[in-house]
Amino acid sequence: MAVGMRENLERLQEHERRLTPQRKAVLRAFLELSQEHPTADEIYRAAKNHCATLGLATVYRTLDLFVQLGIIQKVPSVDGIARYEVNSLSHSHFLCLKCGRTYELEEEGVNLPVPQRLSTSGFEILKCSLVVVGFCPSCRRSI
Repeated sequence: MAVGMRENLERLQEHERRLTPQRKAVLRAFLELSQEHPTADEIYRAAKNHCATLGLATVYRTLDLFVQLGIIQKVPSVDGIARYEVNSLSHSHFLCLKCGRTYELEEEGVNLPVPQRLSTSGFEILKCSLVVVGFCPSCRRSI
């Protein structure tokens, strides 16, 4: 079992949540697809390979639980369909308006002046995310 899977299963148990076959299948499918910022439907299709009796409503409830527990987080999208990623430190995304793909931006190249100003004004920032919207290089060439 992958280290990420083991850590997340332990987090479920710490919060006194049962480790059902359905939850395990959803987590395994999410981890397989996590680099792609998968939707609930994509996770559902992959999770069915691990638990044939899994229903789509169970996937949505499980993803909501994982968000509440801080295991994963929702990512903004241009089409309004929730996408998910591993809950990590603050970082930024680029959303392509044409293909809908979500790209993670390297923090070194992203200037976040608003959080810096808030911090110096006495606000305590726990997490910050910047979303940049436009056209990726591939889509831009085809416009």
